[in-house]
Amino acid sequence: MRESLFMLSLVFLAVFTVKAQENPVKVFVEQDGKRYSLNNHTVTLKRKPFTLIVEFDQPDQYNGIYINTSFERFYFKLFPSERIPDFEYLPQKVLSEYKFNPNRELKIHPEYFQYLGFNPNRNWFKFNKIERKNGKVIGYRIVENLDLVKQGRRIPIAQNKKELYLFFTVVKKDPRALDGLREIYRFKGKIKFR
Repeated sequence: MRESLFMLSLVFLAVFTVKAQENPVKVFVEQDGKRYSLNNHTVTLKRKPFTLIVEFDQPDQYNGIYINTSFERFYFKLFPSERIPDFEYLPQKVLSEYKFNPNRELKIHPEYFQYLGFNPNRNWFKFNKIERKNGKVIGYRIVENLDLVKQGRRIPIAQNKKELYLFFTVVKKDPRALDGLREIYRFKGKIKFR
């Protein structure tokens, strides 16, 4: 009995370790010099600008992450085993925006995504700045405004009183997959404001 429990514990630990190593991208939020993980966490911030920090641990394989930011829980409520609705159209569901994030914003939409990424071969990215450190690429996206896409207006963070539901997914092209894409990793985060 003890040996069975011990073996089961080892198997669980091995699976958990493999799963933890599969996370090629981490997302943090920083405000007033304090950094919080958004990987499956809820963070409470003041109603003032903050920075999204995206760490690409394997930038040679993964150089972008899809993010849906919404006041609604459409993607946020998906279980890890549930397929993303219209997954095969994910690249077409990316909202258009300027490189280098000149408006210092996050786009808010219940269905569409932003693609936070960088081009490893030239100076192009969807962050305010990137840096390379210890084999990682780290992107910093300053958020001063929320672009309410459906309403066609932009508001400063200070005017927002709603919680933000963030859904992240790392996707890779895979010609063997039925729709040409394979989801590598997903997680979610929630930002509350006080």
